[in-house]
Amino acid sequence: MASASRAKREKRDGLQTLLLVALQASVFLTVLTIGMGTSGADLRYVLGNPRRLIRSLLALNVLGPIVAVVVCQLFSLHPAVIVALVTLAIAPVSNMFPKAMLPLVGPGRAAAYAHGLFFASTVLSVILTPLAVEVINAIFGGREHVSPLAVAEVVVASVLVPLAIGLAIGSRWPAAKAWIPAIQKVSGLVLLVCAVVIVAAVWSLMGSLIRQGTLSAIAIIALVGLVAGHWLGGPDEDDRTVLAEATVSRHPGVAIAVASLTDQPLAPVGVLLAVLVSTIAVVPYTQWRKRLRGARPARAGHAPSRAH
Repeated sequence: MASASRAKREKRDGLQTLLLVALQASVFLTVLTIGMGTSGADLRYVLGNPRRLIRSLLALNVLGPIVAVVVCQLFSLHPAVIVALVTLAIAPVSNMFPKAMLPLVGPGRAAAYAHGLFFASTVLSVILTPLAVEVINAIFGGREHVSPLAVAEVVVASVLVPLAIGLAIGSRWPAAKAWIPAIQKVSGLVLLVCAVVIVAAVWSLMGSLIRQGTLSAIAIIALVGLVAGHWLGGPDEDDRTVLAEATVSRHPGVAIAVASLTDQPLAPVGVLLAVLVSTIAVVPYTQWRKRLRGARPARAGHAPSRAH
């Protein structure tokens, strides 16, 4: 019996390791293609306009975390959910975000904004994401102890390294950009399979985290984030859409990695719960912006000069 139990445990551990490797590979490839497809025009659209950059950082890195902390204090949430919401609020923009924006804003300036925003958020997250540690410490009265250096290492390995490699490939070998759609399809399929398996495996654990008001708290954070991003997006309607969606589209891989460094073993499950509920909560806004853009005539000269 002991040998059979040990064999079963080893098989389960092996499958978990394989799943983790596949998930990390999918995220790496996705961020790599974003780097390959990001042009100088994308970066200049965000970094070359200090006012736009300040508004973006205000929505992503100031108002977003403040809303998360305030809501966590107003609701009686499971500690793992609190850790999840705070780490998500300070995580960089999701690696799936630039691609997800194309159906909403098209290939013009706003698409450049989405790519540039992802780049700026990723680079700055090396400094800003470790601040989540201090926020968690404040919420839990110092009971959580996570090294900011360990958090920075997670961010660098998860997003900054593949982004830098992708930028180098795109600039040195422009012909390699022809492989971007194929790589994205493979990474997207792997990510979908991993997501389904993970959610199915932790479904019952998600239920154990839900208390009265939990779903409402997650939805409120998402909706207030949308409002803040929309308001700070500036006069351009597509820019408003991009910043609103970016405010709630945080990198779940980074948030899970950071949450797993805390003393809350269910915090990574809380991240998955928050991502699922937030995704559902923002559907009405996404559909509204898609209809609004479809009703507007295309503007000549809307797209910047791009290298891809």
